[in-house]
Amino acid sequence: MAVTLSVLLLLVLAVAGGLVGLRTRSEVASFGYRIPDDEPRGDGWPAWASWWPVLGLVILWPAVGATVEARIGWEAVPAYLLLAWLSVVLMWIDADVHRLPNGLTYPAYPALGVLLLAASLILGDRRWVGALVGMMGLVLLFGLMWLLTRGQVGLGDVKWSGVIGLALGWLGLDALLIGTAATFLIGGVWAVFLLLFRGAGRSTPLAYGPAMCLGAFVAILSDARVVDLLG
Repeated sequence: MAVTLSVLLLLVLAVAGGLVGLRTRSEVASFGYRIPDDEPRGDGWPAWASWWPVLGLVILWPAVGATVEARIGWEAVPAYLLLAWLSVVLMWIDADVHRLPNGLTYPAYPALGVLLLAASLILGDRRWVGALVGMMGLVLLFGLMWLLTRGQVGLGDVKWSGVIGLALGWLGLDALLIGTAATFLIGGVWAVFLLLFRGAGRSTPLAYGPAMCLGAFVAILSDARVVDLLG
């Protein structure tokens, strides 16, 4: 019975992810987020590629729901479903105009923070402390990178890093370390690709948002124990 119920819930999350993905695709494909100062990377996605937000949420929502529920409990699932949706939207926008809008990143702090705090209170743990540490740690790290790289890492990346830090810090130090390492690995591979095949230079700005989002979900969906290995 429990197995049947779990499968049903995953199917519900997949269907819900598809419906939310359809709505999300409709909104972002209108490019209403563009502002006069933006320099879009083109006139839009190819017709087949524009469906990736739908596919992304159909896969991510049940995968995240199953993983977080198995590791911690259903109390934490809503926060990570929200993070998945935000990541899909921001990856689209950042890939298009190299910008992470304040209208999404700023409200993400209280929204995700309240959901994670509520989960901690229900579970009776102090994971919210780790969330705050993760938020401050990644903001400081990306803030330093923003200063040192002179714009290759954008200020929007700094703002979004705090949201990623909240989510990963709540899961623990392992998730925070894995997510950060995966971000730099994915970002580095993408930078090398641009240098070799797209004619990018050392001063070319990089869209770091997608790497941050992908790195975060590498950590969320994995169960590695980096701290144990280091110890």
